[in-house]
Amino acid sequence: MIDVVIPAHEKDIDTLDLCIEAVKNNVNQLGKVYVISRERLTENAEWIPESEFPFSLDDVSRFTGKHWRTCWYYQQILKMCIFEVREDISDSVLVLDSDTVFLNKTDFIAETNNPGTVGFFNVGREFYAPYFEHMERLVPGLTRQVQEYSGITHHMVFQKDIMKRLFDEVESIHGCPFWEAFLKCTVDDYSTIIGTQSHKGQGRASEYEIYFNYCLTKFPNRTKIRKLNSILAYKEGLGGNENETYHVGSRNNNDQHVKTMEEYPEFNTLDESFEYAINNSREQGYDSVTFQKHTRQGIKGYIEDGENYIMEICDDSNR
Repeated sequence: MIDVVIPAHEKDIDTLDLCIEAVKNNVNQLGKVYVISRERLTENAEWIPESEFPFSLDDVSRFTGKHWRTCWYYQQILKMCIFEVREDISDSVLVLDSDTVFLNKTDFIAETNNPGTVGFFNVGREFYAPYFEHMERLVPGLTRQVQEYSGITHHMVFQKDIMKRLFDEVESIHGCPFWEAFLKCTVDDYSTIIGTQSHKGQGRASEYEIYFNYCLTKFPNRTKIRKLNSILAYKEGLGGNENETYHVGSRNNNDQHVKTMEEYPEFNTLDESFEYAINNSREQGYDSVTFQKHTRQGIKGYIEDGENYIMEICDDSNR
């Protein structure tokens, strides 16, 4: 069996229950579905409060500073530390973004003749050099294993024994808990930073690249690359209210900005646009579709909301 863990935030309310429903309909060998969040956001999954973890958003901000990427770092270590707060969780866990909807029945693990299961890894095309600089600072000698692919997609299978091996190695090297080491490695000067990008430690780490490349290096017999056909609902393409209508566009994660919907109908509600994109994507043979909030809201408003949230939460915790 494989349990599913979905980190979520209030901004994800629009898609969270769609995501959960699709998991229950399409993930083979499904065990339990968990949502990690500050407050309970749905009754359709078991809740793991963020307060159960050995760190808080405020703790993260002390390492990274307070900016719109602080929550992004936070959700990365929440995912990686899941086995530390839920001892009864399955040995293999599918970690999934709350804005991603699976469209077809899909396997994510397979049994082997050797100890442990094989995890199926989806792959993308993203390449960002600071991710790999951070990875090698965290685990010296760990480098990018597959030049043509990235481990960054909208889901990943984590396996308990492999994650424990990674944690033990990192904690032995750095002499502190894994989550602290992860954050400390984001704040030094980076040789791969270009211009103002990743200013003050923003956007320098990827938990998926770390785990993906660690598995390929240390556990190649339990790691299988299996590309799913995934699309991203793109730009200000979805949503609306009574006074606004929007168009739908998409891109393929692996084929770089290829539009997949030839027609761009207008919608009066967000739910209508989601339903259209889900049905259209399934008809075209896709395995999943992702509805990122910033592509509906616009990146400027998304960043402002993130910065306001981190300031509010950290201010509350210091009162």
